[in-house]
Amino acid sequence: MSRFSREFEPRYREIRTNVFAFCAALNFEPTIQQRMVLQALQDGARRVAVKSGHGVGKTAFENVFGIWRALRAPNALTVVSAPTMKQLVDVWIAEARRLIEGAQPWLRRFIEVTKSRIVIGGRTDWGVKTITATKPENLAGLHQKNLTIILDEASGIPRSLIETIEGALTNEDFVYLQAGNPTTRDCDFFDCFGKNRDRWTTFTFNSEDSPLVAKETVLYFLEKYGRDSDVYRIRILGEFPFADPNCVMSSEDAEACSRTDVYEAAARSRAKQFGIDFARFGSDESAVYRRSGLAVVEYATFAKREPSDVVDLAFRMQAGASWSNRDCLFVPDATGMGQGVLHKFYARDPADQHARRVLEFHNGGTPSRLEFHDRITEAWFQVAQLAKARHAHWPNDSLLIQQLSTRQYAVTRKGKLALESKDEFAKRGYPSPDRADALVMAFYEPSAAVAKVLRRGASVARPGAILE
Repeated sequence: MSRFSREFEPRYREIRTNVFAFCAALNFEPTIQQRMVLQALQDGARRVAVKSGHGVGKTAFENVFGIWRALRAPNALTVVSAPTMKQLVDVWIAEARRLIEGAQPWLRRFIEVTKSRIVIGGRTDWGVKTITATKPENLAGLHQKNLTIILDEASGIPRSLIETIEGALTNEDFVYLQAGNPTTRDCDFFDCFGKNRDRWTTFTFNSEDSPLVAKETVLYFLEKYGRDSDVYRIRILGEFPFADPNCVMSSEDAEACSRTDVYEAAARSRAKQFGIDFARFGSDESAVYRRSGLAVVEYATFAKREPSDVVDLAFRMQAGASWSNRDCLFVPDATGMGQGVLHKFYARDPADQHARRVLEFHNGGTPSRLEFHDRITEAWFQVAQLAKARHAHWPNDSLLIQQLSTRQYAVTRKGKLALESKDEFAKRGYPSPDRADALVMAFYEPSAAVAKVLRRGASVARPGAILE
């Protein structure tokens, strides 16, 4: 046995099971923030997401963990991916080189940092490999035991690649780490802290609390942009922006309406209204929302349900609430699947002498205000205005809030606001926004002086209420 082997093997047995012993061998002293995440990972957390402000040592922490994970078992592989090779080589690998150069001599002899990877023990199949997150095929075929995947600058990783990565996490002892600055909400990284948060162990590195960030830097951004600005949130607080620039509603507003007082919201209006969206495809949902005043007081969502059953459920909600036909309004999606069940709303109701009041909602219908391209856009912006004013109340449902706060809009050549279609929304990696569409229909009231409420063979005028 060589002198190096006699010196290395006892130390290797220690560092492969204790990440903090490895930190000592690197002469790396983790901050409290870094230590918390390293401890969670050592304790067995399998999916970890870390959002951070600038300058908090995110890349150094990723390096320490990524190399340590590779060291834990011979031929173990850590894969690091980022949106660009420049990020991987000029930042991630450069940080690894700095760490290893400062390590104890016996460790430096065992770990080699090349231009684009880290080699352990002279074995090219053991260590850390970098792959750009540009094509799904780049990340396909990764099924090794003891696999670790690290996504650096995770906000910039397309959702299409996330599906490929998830498919690789099939073997025992995998660990999946996403980390980065929270620059956008339109990404899988945001979902780790939102609708998928029950599957992830999450951390936030706030620059205000980091000993690595000068207080003068924090003060500069505070004075220049203000604490409530998105710049300060992203760069210092390590928080996602309130809203992406092209989103109709911010998550702050959407979440706030899940916490407003239901009785106060209900008292703001005398309206009684149902919004109903019907599933288009097998994976889509049908949804029914019942609102009283400006508060959603009952709702139901379900997949693989016949549209006629959805309508019957809405009628049972009406009966359970003791709402007469004259007092409430049904606003069903009258496009696609909804066309085949509209007759049910106009059928004679033996329990009520009055016909049901129905406003057939056509997404592409003519809006009552000229600045909107179509009716669905108008409906969404009405709800966004209610949310911003904190006047409405709706369920604390993470999927609903995600749908409300990620739907985007554009300005047409004619200068009108136009909501992105469901298909466009799906292309960005989201499921169909059925819950949100049903909710905005539940709140929709045309803002012209009168609106036509369609009945079989008749129309009734009723006042608008929300945007006037």
